Amino acid sequence: MRTLFALFAFVCILSAHNLTHSISHKESVVVSFSFAQEDDFSFESYEVYAPDAKVPFAVGRTDALSRLSFLPDREGKWTVKVFSQDGHGKILSVDVDKNLQTTQETKNANTLLKALLGIVVLLGVFGLIYFKKKDKKIEKT
Repeated sequence: MRTLFALFAFVCILSAHNLTHSISHKESVVVSFSFAQEDDFSFESYEVYAPDAKVPFAVGRTDALSRLSFLPDREGKWTVKVFSQDGHGKILSVDVDKNLQTTQETKNANTLLKALLGIVVLLGVFGLIYFKKKDKKIEKT
């Protein structure tokens, strides 16, 4: 009886170290990142926050294809923060509906439009400075 009990205890101890797994076919939220020049954002840190949570729901690194994924457990506005060691990063919101899915599409800003807007703003600022100085020279003469 003692041997049987010892054998049972030994089996219980061994099963405590048994790592189990499961494979899910549920839809997850996948977010891909890239720079305008198509540079990758591979193996960079990220944090995912559930709605109204202070502690991250998930943390990790993006995969080799610059993607991260998470499987939300409730609806609401989820926050995704990605950041690299050189200071690049982004914070975005992902809306998850009551079916625990998102219908958000990719929102890429038009790089050319941003560049043109920047040039127009710079020309406007320097134009105002130029004409103010020109007006002051006219008043002095």
